[in-house]
Amino acid sequence: MKISQNTKKTAVRILSVLFSILAVTSLAVCLGSYFGLISFVLLDSTVLTLILGIITAIISGLIASGLWKFKNWAKTTISILSILAIVVFAISEIFSFSTIVFAGEAIIPLGTIFLTLGQSILDLLIKSAIPLALIYGLKELDELFLEGEAQRFFVDKFIQKVLMVIATTSILVVVLIFVFTFIESTDAITNIGLGELLTGTIWRPGAIIGDQEGQFGLVPMLVGSIYSTLGAVILGVPLSILTAILLGEVAPQFIRDIFRSAIELLAGIPSVIFGLFGMVVLAPLIRNIEIPGNSGFGILNASIILAIMILPTITNVAEDAIRAVPDSYREASLAMGATRWQTIVSVVLPAARSGIIAAIILGIGRALGETMALIMVIGNSIAIPTPLNDNPLSVLLATARTLTGNIAVEINYAAGVHRSALFFTGILLFLLLLIINRLAHFIMRERQPS
Repeated sequence: MKISQNTKKTAVRILSVLFSILAVTSLAVCLGSYFGLISFVLLDSTVLTLILGIITAIISGLIASGLWKFKNWAKTTISILSILAIVVFAISEIFSFSTIVFAGEAIIPLGTIFLTLGQSILDLLIKSAIPLALIYGLKELDELFLEGEAQRFFVDKFIQKVLMVIATTSILVVVLIFVFTFIESTDAITNIGLGELLTGTIWRPGAIIGDQEGQFGLVPMLVGSIYSTLGAVILGVPLSILTAILLGEVAPQFIRDIFRSAIELLAGIPSVIFGLFGMVVLAPLIRNIEIPGNSGFGILNASIILAIMILPTITNVAEDAIRAVPDSYREASLAMGATRWQTIVSVVLPAARSGIIAAIILGIGRALGETMALIMVIGNSIAIPTPLNDNPLSVLLATARTLTGNIAVEINYAAGVHRSALFFTGILLFLLLLIINRLAHFIMRERQPS
C-alpha cells in the first residue's frame, strides 16, 4: 500500500516532536540532578551528568528543528547516530557473552554457550529495534527531505575531515612516541652527557667511576647495528631486486604465483624462527671457518639472517614499482632495437627508481629495528667489533650487540640512569632512521632543469 505524502509528512512531524520532548526531558533531568531535585547521577558525577544532558538536549533540539523543516542533514545525523548506537550495543553484547563463556573457572557446556549466544543476539535485536526502525523509516521518507547544495556534499566533506583527522593522528602518534622517549631519556642526557653517550666506547652500567654510576657509551652497539645492517643490505638488496625483476618482467605467470607465495610465506615467519635457524644451521657452518675466536655467532650470521628477513619487504615493494612502469616505455625501447635485458636495465629500472629506493629504505628500517633474531645469533658482546686476525674481513666473524638488542636485553632490570640511557638508545634509533629517510629523499630528488 502506497503511503500518501501527507501521512509521511505527519510521521516526520511526530518524530520532530519526539526529539523536542527528548531535548526538554534531557535538560530538565540534568538540571534537576545538578540542583539535587532528582536523584539521577550518570557517570558518577553530577557535573558530567549536567554536561552530557546539555549536549543531548542541544543535539536533540537541532535534530527536531531540522526534521520540522525537512532538512536532509537532520536525517543523515539520525542515521549516523543510530548506526553508532547499534555498534555500541553490539560491542556491549560481545563483552557480555565473553564474560559468561570465557571468564568462568569451569568449562561452559556447549548447550549453555549456544543458549548464551542466542540470548545475546536477542538482546542486541531488542536494543537495536529503535535505531533500526529509525534507519528504515527515514529511508522510506527520503523523498521528503530537502537537500541543499552544501548538504549534497556533506558526506564527502565529512569523510574528508575524518581522513584528515586519521592522518593527523598517525603523525601525532609518532610525535608522541618520540616525545615520550625523549622525556624518559633526559636523565641520561643530563647526568651522563651527550658526548659520553655518543662517543663512549664502554658500556658498563654497574661500574662506579668517580661520582658517576656506570659507563654508558653507545658506540659498540651503534657499530654493531651499522655492521649488521650494512651486511644485510649488501647481501639482501641485490637478491631482492633481482627477484623483483624476475617476478615483474621475466617469469611466466605460474612461476610468479609459486615464487610470490613462497615470498609471502617468508614474510609471515616469526623472527624467533629465523633466530633458531641461525643458531642451529648457520652457526655450525660458520664455525667451520677455522679462525681463532670464531664461535659461529657474530656479524656474518646476523647479516645473513637479516638479509633473509628483509627480502620479502624489498621484493614486494620493488616488484610493485617495476610493474607500475607503463608498457609504452618497454614497447618504445624494444621498437628501437633494444634487447629485453637492455630494456629492463636502461628503461624499466630507472623509471622505477623511486619505488626501488623506497623498498630499500623499508628494508633498512626493518633490519635496524629487528631485535629477537639478532639477540639469538649476533653473540651479544658489548665491545666494538674488531678483526679476529690480520685479515680485516674477519671482523664479520666477531660478536657484537645492536641498539635494539641492548634495549631488549637490559630493560627488564634497568633503573635510574641506566633505564634512561636505554631510552636514549631509542632516540638514537629514531635519528638513524630519520637520517636514512632524508638521505633517500636526497637521492630520489630529481634535478631541476637548467
